[in-house]
Amino acid sequence: MRNPDLIAALTAVALLASGGAAKAQDIYIGTVAVEKDVVVLTRCDLAQNRYVLRDRKGEARRPVADLRERLKRLRAPVYVEVIGEYAEQGEDNALDVIGLENLEAGKSCHLTDALEAR
Repeated sequence: MRNPDLIAALTAVALLASGGAAKAQDIYIGTVAVEKDVVVLTRCDLAQNRYVLRDRKGEARRPVADLRERLKRLRAPVYVEVIGEYAEQGEDNALDVIGLENLEAGKSCHLTDALEAR
């Protein structure tokens, strides 16, 4: 039988001992498109914040590179839920992508698209 408190404590000690800090990850919901050879997520919030999507360095999986190729064949708008870590890229906001979920072509979550459809 495992003790969850013990596991949590050992994980925290291992993290501190490694000298690293855990990065915060979140889910970013929006639509994606290729712009100037990069994949850009336009978030489904009132401000329609935009993020350049990047594959995480040192990872074997390349979800953004794969998505860039898939977007050539998908009907816009393309809805996706991005699991990622916020990063800055010069003047742009960026997300280091951990995973992509619920990709759906022809779907939008933007309020302006819903109003235009009426």
